[in-house]
Amino acid sequence: MENSGDKKISVLTERIIDILCLAVSYGILILLPQTTGLFFYLIFGASAFLFCIGFFRLGLTFDELPTARRQLYAGLFFAAYGLLINSTGVIFIHHEEGSGRSIMIATMLMIEAIVLYAMAGSAFQTEIYQKYAAIVFQTAAVLLTVSGIGYMVSQHFTGTSVIIATFLLIESICLWGMYKGNNPFNTLNPEIQTVPGLRVPIEQLQQSFSGVQTQLGYPWIGKVKTVKQDAIIYGPSEDGFVVYGYYLYGRFHVAGSTNPLFPEAEDAQGHIVAEVPDSNGNLMNKDELMKAYVNMFARYVENGTIQW
Repeated sequence: MENSGDKKISVLTERIIDILCLAVSYGILILLPQTTGLFFYLIFGASAFLFCIGFFRLGLTFDELPTARRQLYAGLFFAAYGLLINSTGVIFIHHEEGSGRSIMIATMLMIEAIVLYAMAGSAFQTEIYQKYAAIVFQTAAVLLTVSGIGYMVSQHFTGTSVIIATFLLIESICLWGMYKGNNPFNTLNPEIQTVPGLRVPIEQLQQSFSGVQTQLGYPWIGKVKTVKQDAIIYGPSEDGFVVYGYYLYGRFHVAGSTNPLFPEAEDAQGHIVAEVPDSNGNLMNKDELMKAYVNMFARYVENGTIQW
């Protein structure tokens, strides 16, 4: 297991690589030729791929923000980032008068912007911030629709104006959907949560909690398909539910799944447990159970408490 210094270097290196991927994803767009063809689509696909690699992997290197105010700042950053690349795409269409090249660039930037807007909406965790975000999404959707129609009429329905208006209408529909609560990032990976500040090696963590009985019994160390390093594992239960913790880019994640996770089916055979109810004879459902393990490890980080 890496020590804390090695982890910090590893995380910093990962962030530098991811930021470079983002920069290159935008930089190579200038190489797109005016006519479509194999070279055109190769560059286009490479740009989209590098954005996904850079953006989403970069997000995994940061701990969950601890306060509503910091989450607000993160949401505002995502919104501003989305607005920037979104506007750039529309400007491309206007500058190149609706060329195929400009439409492809604007389409990719629009998709990326919608991802960012969705993440901005998900960053607002408190009720009041969610209310404001809903109002902003609703207002933006209406303004985009009106602006698109107005621009198209003012330009006498030229081809370029129709293309820009269509882009704005698509975005307005997406933003209206977010205002109505249809935000895919609100439920992205609901079975994966993080424990900010936990840096204890897996072996030591398992030893510390080896005498603590939980609803899924006692912890053991093993391999799961989706994680390169060893994981601390609870379960599986008789119906196949497993909770496991692992490090990724220096951050500790807790995940739950009923899918087959083990490299070999027999890996879990000796660890299947009957779920243990609480003192009142109740069993938590899977969502509550996930949160209970996160809270257990969070208490350990905060004050060293080792208990279920």
